[in-house]
Amino acid sequence: MIWQFDIILLTLIVLCALFTISIKDLLGAAIMFGAYSFLMCLLWTEMGAVDVAFTEASVGAGVSTILFFAIVHRSTRKVKPRARGRFFYKGLGLVSTIMMGGLLFYASSDFPAWGDPQAPAANHVSPYYLLHTLADTDVPNVVTSVLADYRGFDTMFETSVILTAGLAVLIVLRLGGSRQARPVRKLAGPIVKGYDDTIIRFISRAMTPFLQLFALYVLAHGHHSPGGGFQGGVILGATFILLAISYDLQLVVQTFTEKSALILANIGLLIYSGTGALCLLLGHNFLDYSALARIIPGATAVTARSHGIMMVEIGVALAVMSIIVIIYTNLVSDGTYEKGL
Repeated sequence: MIWQFDIILLTLIVLCALFTISIKDLLGAAIMFGAYSFLMCLLWTEMGAVDVAFTEASVGAGVSTILFFAIVHRSTRKVKPRARGRFFYKGLGLVSTIMMGGLLFYASSDFPAWGDPQAPAANHVSPYYLLHTLADTDVPNVVTSVLADYRGFDTMFETSVILTAGLAVLIVLRLGGSRQARPVRKLAGPIVKGYDDTIIRFISRAMTPFLQLFALYVLAHGHHSPGGGFQGGVILGATFILLAISYDLQLVVQTFTEKSALILANIGLLIYSGTGALCLLLGHNFLDYSALARIIPGATAVTARSHGIMMVEIGVALAVMSIIVIIYTNLVSDGTYEKGL
């Protein structure tokens, strides 16, 4: 690593973090948070964690920033000052941050040196993953094999968490006690009267197929390069958000209904867990993809694990794409968009 570049990045990251928590304009805070995520993406790239950087770019700097914009659009841009106790809470937050930072610095003294070949992480499972991934799974990208094969249980439950997050948004926005008290907002007109800018609408419509094709490439090529089901699903979901912003929310609601999104999200999780159940039925352990060699023509125990990884990655992509669309459409409409159709 280049230490001068690290110092510049870390300085900008700290400044963005400070500006994010101090700016009173929530829209400005969302923009600064997006800049913070982008700088973190550069930091992960510079550290060699390209898969993590890819995820940070698509989720942190991309979709998360858009979701923050949606929240600000449906709420308020200015933080209401406290009538009293403002300095007390600020001081309490500052003291808590300093104490936590001191604890983290103290704990870091027990960490092994950077790049130490005798570190526990370098002498336990990491060498096995690096040396045997290709022979075990026929997948050159170690990150993909770890997430979808060696650590498949963890990733399956992470997909469950994503589905739960989408359902939580529905519960909060659709079943809240204040929903009966607020009027239903009818969305702006038909699709032809959406965002009235011919250039933006044309470019968005022309780019969407290519973006979706790139998302499928990221999904399918995650075996060999940074990417996979999560990143591909985020990009697919972002294409629908792009259409909702450039045209009209009703365009997405009518072509990709909430019912369809929920069904696809559950299907995605079922594909993941169903693949593991299929391995059980074939006489192997749960998510032991080598069992699929018995039903995949021409597959060996090793190549079957590669095919199994692709199957679960497709499930992850479907779940992530659907939940992102559900969260966005409900946030921008307070959960009442279906009433405006």
